[in-house]
Amino acid sequence: MELQLEAVTKNYKSKQVLKRISLTMGAGVYGLLGPNGAGKTTLIRILADVLRPTNGRVLYDGKDIHTVGDEYRAKIGYLPQDVSFYGDFTGRDYLEYSAALKGMEKAHAKKRIEELARSVGLWDDLKRKCAAYSGGMQRRLGIAQALLDDPEILILDEPTSGLDPYERIKFRNIISAYAKDRLVLLSTHIVSDVEHIAAQIMMMEYGDIQHIHTGGEYVQMMEGRVWLAEMPAEQLMDYQNRAVISNVRAKDGRMEVRIISDAQPAPDVVQAVPTLEDAYLYLFNYLPGKAGR
Repeated sequence: MELQLEAVTKNYKSKQVLKRISLTMGAGVYGLLGPNGAGKTTLIRILADVLRPTNGRVLYDGKDIHTVGDEYRAKIGYLPQDVSFYGDFTGRDYLEYSAALKGMEKAHAKKRIEELARSVGLWDDLKRKCAAYSGGMQRRLGIAQALLDDPEILILDEPTSGLDPYERIKFRNIISAYAKDRLVLLSTHIVSDVEHIAAQIMMMEYGDIQHIHTGGEYVQMMEGRVWLAEMPAEQLMDYQNRAVISNVRAKDGRMEVRIISDAQPAPDVVQAVPTLEDAYLYLFNYLPGKAGR
């Protein structure tokens, strides 16, 4: 199984949202990590065949997905960033409706709905209307929908939005168990969503995939670039305007500050063990005044 992008570009009028993206993915979990506005959702929608590129093409096992058409879409499980529900539908109604759209045989669909409802923690809520679900419950229902017909390719856009920490961990466990011999693409701006489950992590910004590495490779490149310093709170207020700070915590009446810098920022700092989040901040150059761009 191979999914290939060849110079995929997307323009909205005069604005270029994707810039000639070329990459190849096989079986495994891929993380697509980047800030809001990076172009992740546009790329995801093109891969899910919801949106067509302005230029370039997407190939599935060497065939253009627009030529393959329904055959390709039948192999995809897709969770969009925003999921809509009919107001009168219960959770079971929604999953049964989704199964019918996917052409699933009723007995098989019933079995899968029961399995997945238990897996995502919605078994006791299937009779409730979707409109009464919390945001996290709606997200879990969307995840169950994407997994219904055991797709070869699973495309998830911000799948853990609205989930609490325990639900996030449970979701990652489900994806890890599911991913064998399948292709899973998980788009997010939350580093922990992909840190432990993605074999390859793609970092995207300004409509382009800037880096593709394993989580371990990202961490390794940060060796010698992460530092711990202690300072009073009043000094921190000024310091954060001229340094890249990834974390701050109170310690014995002072502030312990985690600093990202190529060079040792002060004589009394010590090196820290780097993380993927440090690499994210470093590679996207989140300097003061640019964060959240």
